Amino acid sequence: MHSSVADEIVLDLKQQSNLGLLPKDRTILEREVMEFRPFGLDVQGQTIRDLSGMSIRAIVVYLEKFLARERGAVAGSQAAEELCRLLNQRIKDPVYHVTPDFLKNAWNSYTYEFAAYVYEFCEQMSGDPQFVFRGGMEKASSIMQVLARPFSLAQIYGMFPYFGNKFASGSVEFRVVEVTPISATLAMKFSDRTLRQFGPYKRRCAHLMCQAAQGIMAAVPVRVHGLPPATLTDLSCISNDDEWCQWVIRWPVQKQSAWRRRVRRIVAAPGEEGPSQVHPHASSLPNQAEAIVPQGSAGIRGIEAALPYPATDSTPPRWHVRWLLSGAVTGLALAVGLRVMIPSASWGEVILLGVMPMLVASMLTNRHLRLDSQQREALIQEQIAFVESRHEELREAYLGQEQTRVELRRKVTQLTALHRAGLLFSSTLDREALMQKVLEALTSDLHYDRAMISFYDPVRQVVRDARAFGVSPEIQAFARAREIPVTDPMSPEGIVLLQGQPLLVGDVREVWDRIHPLNQQLALLTQAKSWIAVPLKIKDRIFGSLMVDRIQAHSLTQDDLELMITVAHQVAIALDNASAYEQIEALNVGLEAKVRERTAELEQADRVRSHFLSHVSHELKTPLTSIKGYLQNLLDGLTGPLNEKQQRYLSRMLDNSNRLIRMIEDLLDRTRIHSGRLDLVPGEIELGHCVTDAVEQLRLLAQAKRQVLEVVIPSMPLGVWADRDRLIQIVMNLVQNAVKFTPEGGTILVTVRQETQSLAGVSVRDTGPGIPPEFLDHIFDPFFQVKQARSGVKGLGLGLSIVKTLVELQGGTIVATSEAGQGAELFFTIPLLPTIATTRGIASSDAPRILVAEDDPDIRQLLQDRLEGMGYRVQSAVDGVRALEAVRAETFQGMILDMGISSMEGLGILQEIRKLDQELPIVMVTASGAKESAVRAIGLGAQAYMLKPFDVDQLQQVADYWFRPSERPSSESADGSSMSGPLR
Repeated sequence: MHSSVADEIVLDLKQQSNLGLLPKDRTILEREVMEFRPFGLDVQGQTIRDLSGMSIRAIVVYLEKFLARERGAVAGSQAAEELCRLLNQRIKDPVYHVTPDFLKNAWNSYTYEFAAYVYEFCEQMSGDPQFVFRGGMEKASSIMQVLARPFSLAQIYGMFPYFGNKFASGSVEFRVVEVTPISATLAMKFSDRTLRQFGPYKRRCAHLMCQAAQGIMAAVPVRVHGLPPATLTDLSCISNDDEWCQWVIRWPVQKQSAWRRRVRRIVAAPGEEGPSQVHPHASSLPNQAEAIVPQGSAGIRGIEAALPYPATDSTPPRWHVRWLLSGAVTGLALAVGLRVMIPSASWGEVILLGVMPMLVASMLTNRHLRLDSQQREALIQEQIAFVESRHEELREAYLGQEQTRVELRRKVTQLTALHRAGLLFSSTLDREALMQKVLEALTSDLHYDRAMISFYDPVRQVVRDARAFGVSPEIQAFARAREIPVTDPMSPEGIVLLQGQPLLVGDVREVWDRIHPLNQQLALLTQAKSWIAVPLKIKDRIFGSLMVDRIQAHSLTQDDLELMITVAHQVAIALDNASAYEQIEALNVGLEAKVRERTAELEQADRVRSHFLSHVSHELKTPLTSIKGYLQNLLDGLTGPLNEKQQRYLSRMLDNSNRLIRMIEDLLDRTRIHSGRLDLVPGEIELGHCVTDAVEQLRLLAQAKRQVLEVVIPSMPLGVWADRDRLIQIVMNLVQNAVKFTPEGGTILVTVRQETQSLAGVSVRDTGPGIPPEFLDHIFDPFFQVKQARSGVKGLGLGLSIVKTLVELQGGTIVATSEAGQGAELFFTIPLLPTIATTRGIASSDAPRILVAEDDPDIRQLLQDRLEGMGYRVQSAVDGVRALEAVRAETFQGMILDMGISSMEGLGILQEIRKLDQELPIVMVTASGAKESAVRAIGLGAQAYMLKPFDVDQLQQVADYWFRPSERPSSESADGSSMSGPLR
């Protein structure tokens, strides 16, 4: 009864352990990536020795042979490359990616998880469901075959655990159940570490490993003694949820016993069974073994060469034969002598006496043979042990070198990942995008299973707003929604966030009781077994933590901790920069709103001020006109004679009235300039005459101060395109300034000259005190006055700023030069009229092509005829759509566009053209009442506009200026506005 209860308990435990296992038709290939390192050191720092590289090498070589035989040499040669490609897709850490040469190196060691992937891919590539079994028959290495030759099959199978450990070091437990001369019952069981690697795919993986082991067992008679393969019968299998894999192995009966073969080797003549002979000189073996180089199969061949079986002594002793012959001869002599000397002796006595020496010799010979055999077997065992020890030393040295190579590759990969992470972190200032890049880099580049950033509120002392990567959206939402209080400095959370120390947890169970319940729940959801948490801090301020984990316990090392400290430092800086940028952006948004609000207020105030100034100025002109008129009447004697003092007072009153009127005019001009309502009416002007007229109006003013006012003009007329009234205003303002700042008796020289082929210049030079150098850059600023040097001069300080604006509006420039005590010179330029041939004639093939877009047929014909008469080639478009099509299809040197053209608005056409061509000169044509739209067109990229009605002279002027670049004056302003005013 107790036995049945115990059986039921064992059965129940077995069923519980098998919960979650998948059937044998579910392969480990369903696991997207390998969960364990395939070779090198495991996460605990132990060397991986689960499966010998000989097993993987044999299966890869057999795959190449199989595919070459079944599908051709090309398929065979490419088999290993394709296998490596498939394997590397399942190895998430590139450090462990493999190559064909690496897989064929017998000195490697691998995990059983890696072997399961290899077997599955090989079976998949070959299409043979028995591939693993057949590949197992190829596994018997040369060294194993050599080591096994002195033994019978029963002995070999009896040493199954010994040879099994050569292929699997501690990952599989082997057991010999029974051995007979013709059969053996063997058992195999996987360690817990191996079963963890299989996971829910234990049944399928165990089936594959059993197939491989059975292949090895079946091949032993073939590989060692050249007999037919053994047959195997399954008694139990782990793939069927049994505890052990157990087989009965039967082999053909060997015709000669092991003892007789051993004796035969001892007594054999030279050359007989050479491979089984014993080396009589053991002293040479160490030197041979030390020469072995661990390079895959070549190293194994070297070990085979060093084994002690081939004989080197060609003359083995024959003493045992001589002893037997001597005994026989002695016995025969004694028998004959007894018979001769004692004829009465019986034949039994004679035979007994004759046999005795032979029996004695035989006994002595057998005893000596046994002793000699024991010595030789001891020597063989000693030398086998030495070779095995040397083989293991070399293998350990190779594995150490391979691990060093892996670690170097890991360091290079980590450094590369850190470099890439630094570039990624600095590539964005968007906080959300930055956190996403950080978490992606930790999982994809540094190969952690999951990563999470949490933020710490030091005021409330809570962890909140966590961002997780590598988990489901539900877990992400849970992590972000939780708020965890952090008050205990000794808790895992407190160590990181309160003490500011990094934390490495090898097994979460070690700190489970100290973790906050919400973190416990998160660990259960993510199945994290090992994790690292490091603080995110800038200087001494901790504002969060960075955490990575893996699903295997003790899978994170001190190297990972140091790496994460470096990463956390970069992440903290990047997040701090992103936060600062967000704060600056928020401030900028607020400032921009305030600026817009303030700007609107200022613009409104400016409009009110401008309106007020304009209104007051106009209102002041009326009484000032009356005052000035009555003063002039008084001075002219209309009210009677005046004495000298009255005349002097009235003259000063009239002068100040005139100054007040000029100040009002300056304010009005400044208001017009500021509001953009200052109109220019350009035309052809002879510069010398214009300047002379302006100067003559001020000659009386200069004479009043006994100043010399001279005008120098060239003999050849200089034609310019400018607004005559504004040009006179410029010259008068400059001359008035010179008169004001030049003392009595001084000289003012006005010079007109041609500066370049496209520019004329006007200079006004005085002999006054000059302008201090530090003020030269400011004299054209509104309301600026040099009070220190010219304290006796009164005014608003607007004159020169208005002059500068008027000069620049007409395409010129103005500069001031001065030396202290040497007077000052103000010089401005104005564009000359382009040289235009009086008769253009028929347009040549290289003449500029102009597109006229005008829907009014009369104006369109007028423009076309006039432009062709000027020597242009003209193409016309009757609406906006055709105009755009023409611009897209052909090249033009200029375009005249009607603002009100049909099918599309003129401004819309202008914008579309500017998307296609930024350089095409465009002149807008509109009615005088649509001037605001024309000004807006200049802002959208038009070069000039003409207001209807315009005359043909104005058309020729603007066309030649804009459509003939070679004739355009070189002093255009930077925005091309030298001819962007209205043409009426």
